[in-house]
Amino acid sequence: MTTHPTSCVSPARSGLNKLVLGAAAALALLGTAPAMAATVNFESLVADTVYGGGDTLSEAGYTLHAVDNHAGTSGGVGLLVNGLDPTSCWLGGCPTNNTSHFYAGLNDGGFTITKDDGGVFSLRSLDYGFIAPVGGLANVSYGQLMLTGTFGNGGSASIALDFPGTDGSGNPLFDSATLPTAFGNTLLNSLTVRACLFDGMGGCTVAQDWTDPSIYQAQFAVDNLRLAEVPEPASLALIGLGMGALLQRRRKSSSKHA
Repeated sequence: MTTHPTSCVSPARSGLNKLVLGAAAALALLGTAPAMAATVNFESLVADTVYGGGDTLSEAGYTLHAVDNHAGTSGGVGLLVNGLDPTSCWLGGCPTNNTSHFYAGLNDGGFTITKDDGGVFSLRSLDYGFIAPVGGLANVSYGQLMLTGTFGNGGSASIALDFPGTDGSGNPLFDSATLPTAFGNTLLNSLTVRACLFDGMGGCTVAQDWTDPSIYQAQFAVDNLRLAEVPEPASLALIGLGMGALLQRRRKSSSKHA
């Protein structure tokens, strides 16, 4: 008669196997999924505040540093606009389809955004538009929003988005942009935002001095910057150590009952 050996697994060993599998699954999820996300929408900040080069504003765990690209000679390079207040852009030229607070980059200025705790992040999407010197413009794209992210090793990645067109009165419009995976999933230490104007010859430039008639006209509006954060490697290591200690304790308990 042929006998077939029967596998016998103790309840303690079965529970240990399940714990190991659960720990592995948890670590895998922590290693791939963002820990949390934040949106900088400027709603907590005071409208009509003017920012010069070097000024900062903070929201949702991030700080924006206003940048004067003309060596401190531009005056105001940023303005927090209330889209419900028609006097914020009394000459026209501001986007008309946003009734919330948004940031206006003025006079060829820009800003750099960093995470308050010094961690890395990625920009997944944002709302953006052109700010023209006056309203009543033809419905075309006048330039681009330029995004440049820097990495911890000193490298960088850039992407440029054509500005959306205008409404029926010739005022610019906001549009939403979801960043392509190659840029939107890149982990950044900082992100710099500025604008350029099309030069009619296939290029997009920012005026460098008074000899260029387009000086101080590379302007932009941004809102709802959706920023994804990831766990720090040290945090993942601590979680792994904690799970390792738990498994070791479970093994000792199982050996006592063997």
